[in-house]
Amino acid sequence: MNRFYHSDTISVHGVTNLSEEASKHLVKSLRLKPSDKIILFNGDGYDYLGEISEIGKKNVEIVVNERNPNISEANIGISILQSVTSRDKLDFIFQKNTELGVKNFYLINTERVNFKIPPNKISNRIEHLKKVVISACEQSGRAKIPTVHETIFDLNKLANEDDHSCKLILNPYTDYSLFNLRNSNLTNKKSYQVLIGPEGGFSEAEIKVAENAGFKSLSLGKRVLRTETASLAITSALLALTDNFV
Repeated sequence: MNRFYHSDTISVHGVTNLSEEASKHLVKSLRLKPSDKIILFNGDGYDYLGEISEIGKKNVEIVVNERNPNISEANIGISILQSVTSRDKLDFIFQKNTELGVKNFYLINTERVNFKIPPNKISNRIEHLKKVVISACEQSGRAKIPTVHETIFDLNKLANEDDHSCKLILNPYTDYSLFNLRNSNLTNKKSYQVLIGPEGGFSEAEIKVAENAGFKSLSLGKRVLRTETASLAITSALLALTDNFV
């Protein structure tokens, strides 16, 4: 069944008017008709089963019949602290990690970042990434929207924030591996923060800053992964190690 995000409150037995953009997609692309059923969600953790009651020139009217809890969320919280990279790679990272279940995204500037986002374009880029995340929630069946934080952070500031999460920094040159992580008590944590470097990796100074702030260097194996591959690999590994693929 087709799913649509609606940013406002959704009331059971009430009427909801979809946005012009969603309405156009529903009518022009999906060719849905009155009496067809759809699912609405607004990020509150519930799915709202509705029925198309009227198709207007710019808006589609939905009658909401029931509300059901959505149980697709992982039982751990994963935050991706992603070094800035190209637009296409960021779209891919945010989309696929949303599908997997990541709950927070931070963009960070690091020494070896090759793609700088001009200050006057940061807000637009963040808004674009929020749309990518919402679209991924529609596709993957999630009913809670991951948080895309509003700015690009400095590594030093983020690394030193007080937090009780398991903190990991991906570092291909450490001997500490997923095997070691699996056999530690760190897989009992309820939340994880993962620092992921740019194409050129983290500098030694950045790794030291992160480790001094409580981040554990972690290797994903003998091969050096692209930044977008590394993000999906660590998210999948953490979900598997904490039984979230069962």
